[in-house]
Amino acid sequence: MLALSIFPLIFSLGLTFTNVNLFRRTPLRFVGLENWARIFSDEALLETLINTVIFVGGGVAIQYALGLALAVALNQGLREQRLMRVLFLLPMMVSPIAVGFIIGRMVFSEGFGPINDMLDALGLPAVAWVTSPGVAKWTIILVDTWQWTPLMMLLILVGLQGIPGEPIQAARVDGASEWQIFRHIVFPLLLPVSITAILIRALEAFKIIDIIRVVTGGGPGRATESVTAYVYNVGAKQGDLAYAASAAYVLLFVVIGVSFLALYVMRRVQARYE
Repeated sequence: MLALSIFPLIFSLGLTFTNVNLFRRTPLRFVGLENWARIFSDEALLETLINTVIFVGGGVAIQYALGLALAVALNQGLREQRLMRVLFLLPMMVSPIAVGFIIGRMVFSEGFGPINDMLDALGLPAVAWVTSPGVAKWTIILVDTWQWTPLMMLLILVGLQGIPGEPIQAARVDGASEWQIFRHIVFPLLLPVSITAILIRALEAFKIIDIIRVVTGGGPGRATESVTAYVYNVGAKQGDLAYAASAAYVLLFVVIGVSFLALYVMRRVQARYE
């Protein structure tokens, strides 16, 4: 923990108060809050931060909804349940780089991708999946959703299988419909698992970079560039390690803030059901 987590954290925090640059042979000096002040006027960082929040909010919401639906379907005692569970988990076993290339670059290709071919066969116009700023964001979200919905499904399925059957059987005896059972019994009992699944996925989604670099490269412009990609470009490509560390801490503070907010909201929802 000291070598792999605590020391890098403290070291990177120290960098934010210096002028360290890989490509400039200038003496190391203390610059105070200069790098932190630069953050407030950095429009590029703000744009990438907004992009990241969109990726996390849109992606995690869709993944949770799909994961919940798949978990409920697989929990119905189907004979093919084991086979279907393995098939649904396959995307999660593929590396993000491969997913970005196969799904993002090939399936969503504007020139020879199968989706635009199907749209053309239906007489519909082709979609600029990676060259339109607004559409490109959703392309990244869809590719990320394809890979990580199985994680949501797996966590929620475990939660479903841990729900006791007595309250459900009693509700059926009382004449409750399946929707009423799900809304008033199953969903409230799933809230602790749901909170955990959403937080785990959201914390990971905030670090998205690999799919973006393969599918869009952050473009068009900065329309799909995430904070992690921006930090990489500033630190590794431009050599400005001090400012890159400052930008990385901004992401850390945003993740902490969003996590506390999500926990607060979800616990309020859970308390209302209880």
